[in-house]
Amino acid sequence: MTHEYESGNNPRRESDSHAHESGSHRHETAPRIAVIGGKVAALEKARAAGFDVVWLHGPHELDPAGLALVAEAHLTDYRDPQAVADLLAAVHRHRPLVRVVSIIEDGLESAAAATTALGLPGTGLETVRLLQDKLAFRELLAERGIEGVAARLGHDEADILAFVDAYGAAVIKPRYGSGSLGVRLVPGPEAVAEVAAWAAEFGLHTFVMEQYLRGPEFSVEAFSFAGEHVVVAYTAKEKLDSFVEVGHVQPAGLDAADAARIGSLVGRMLDAVGVTDGPSHTEVILTAEGPRLVESHNRRGGDRITDLAHEVYGTDIDALGFLWYAGRTGPRTPGPARGGGAIRFLTAEPGVVESVTGADEVRADPRVVSLQLSVAPGDTVDPIAWSYDRSGLLIVRGDSADEARDAAHELAARITITTRPGAVPGAPRSITAVAPRPERLIGATPPAARS
Repeated sequence: MTHEYESGNNPRRESDSHAHESGSHRHETAPRIAVIGGKVAALEKARAAGFDVVWLHGPHELDPAGLALVAEAHLTDYRDPQAVADLLAAVHRHRPLVRVVSIIEDGLESAAAATTALGLPGTGLETVRLLQDKLAFRELLAERGIEGVAARLGHDEADILAFVDAYGAAVIKPRYGSGSLGVRLVPGPEAVAEVAAWAAEFGLHTFVMEQYLRGPEFSVEAFSFAGEHVVVAYTAKEKLDSFVEVGHVQPAGLDAADAARIGSLVGRMLDAVGVTDGPSHTEVILTAEGPRLVESHNRRGGDRITDLAHEVYGTDIDALGFLWYAGRTGPRTPGPARGGGAIRFLTAEPGVVESVTGADEVRADPRVVSLQLSVAPGDTVDPIAWSYDRSGLLIVRGDSADEARDAAHELAARITITTRPGAVPGAPRSITAVAPRPERLIGATPPAARS
């Protein structure tokens, strides 16, 4: 499950709203778009598409360099959908907006709330909440006859055991969430007690149980043009046993038949949930019985997958979005792959970082597009519980996907992150300690004690 690797992961929540207005960038005739969260690069692409930008961000996350690119900036808790909708209603009354968008996971619900409240084109609140609710997503797919992967809500060992007895190997996960946080495999009845104990210790008192899907995983990077869904790229995955992704490769190596089956499935799903405009990122397992959906998001893929698509297929998904919203482009189909590209994530032993070596030499390699380090001496490396626990990433180009994948493995191995043991380990981290908004991931309060 990819996450928004580019975006901040600051758990602070701000309750006050403060506005900044840049007179030098006000154009009374330019269409106005509100951008929720995100980084400066997105603002540059919105400006290039001809928009005046209204930027909503958290005070401790906003990059001041972005202020020169926007007509207005409002500092607020952009993760609060009602607050954002109310704020943008006032902005809209002053000078109307034509769109409200977010390219990051934490801003999707707020953008949709404002879109719905203001009656603007774009993905509305019902669709976003459906995509974020893994149980509701499964139930809709079954109801529409798209696929029938079994899924139930669970709370304890008895629930897991009953599900495994009925459907075989299972996966448990938070009802809402991303980044592979709190995802565990239950291979059979013998593992139920251990997984249930882990869930209780982790604080996952409510979870979704799903049939375990066996097969390679792919993601589908797509863009929807007024209901016409176009696949930009298929991405192959490399994962740890914990389901945390440590590699992405394009092209994905799918044959034409499998690509067509996956593309058709994703298109039917997007129609069913109501995605008609903008980017989407959908994860799929290619099982022996055919492709099966894992989850989908009405945003571009995180983990810098869009950078990979730009390198390999020449499509800048964020720029395409702003051009489409501005009415400056029609549907586009990407051309053939220009070689291959791969992303490899860096990992390290848990502890306190003493040194990082080899990075300068790797960065100088002509095959390297980008090297991003997330740790430095003195930082703490936690056991990998979710995507944010990875220590960096490397983007590599090659003449083919296999060449890029092999080079990414080779170059990542040249970077050594040396750690020493930190504090004496205690109990494993709970979901409260790991996630910035644990109550949002679980979506429920603990059930009453059962008789």
